[in-house]
Amino acid sequence: MLQGLYGVLLLRDIILFIVIAVGLGTGSAYFAVENADQLEQFRVGAWSAWPNSAGPDANPYTVADQARRGSIPMGSGEGLVFIAQSDDDGTPLDGACQYRIFGSHMPARLWSLSVLTDQGELVENPSQRYSLHSRNVAWYSGQEFEVMTGPDALGGNWLKTTPIGSYRLVLRLYQTPLTSGVGFGEISLPKIAWVSCQ
Repeated sequence: MLQGLYGVLLLRDIILFIVIAVGLGTGSAYFAVENADQLEQFRVGAWSAWPNSAGPDANPYTVADQARRGSIPMGSGEGLVFIAQSDDDGTPLDGACQYRIFGSHMPARLWSLSVLTDQGELVENPSQRYSLHSRNVAWYSGQEFEVMTGPDALGGNWLKTTPIGSYRLVLRLYQTPLTSGVGFGEISLPKIAWVSCQ
């Protein structure tokens, strides 16, 4: 009888161990994929990039997160993507407000700046202007540029935002030496300054 009781207790412990192991394994994998954007993140001011998000050395949790969201990262030979969801003061970007994004030449053959919703979609824009790039932006003194964002049309370099909710700025650097990890310490990216709100 004791042997039978011992067998039942052993079976119970084995089942309990399997349930705990599966739960911890599944839970930790889910947590890692859900927070993959915090892994190997590189920050410059309000901008964040993930230099190792593609290629053979890509973090497997980052790859899983991209597959789940259906996003395709730029290859290491193509360029690097920076995303900003707040201004330089750390305040989340508000679609009802105007912001000034300003800077100078960046280490890339070409760069583009876009406004996307929090879901990664283009902002509805009757003017069909969804981004600006280094070859069509108006430069001041040939060295500096300024882009305004906001829900209402503005002159010059302007990108439309949604009047309700937050959004993100996406800066793509094409054919940049930064993909090899060179120059991260010296890079200067555009500043993001709040101007006013409706």
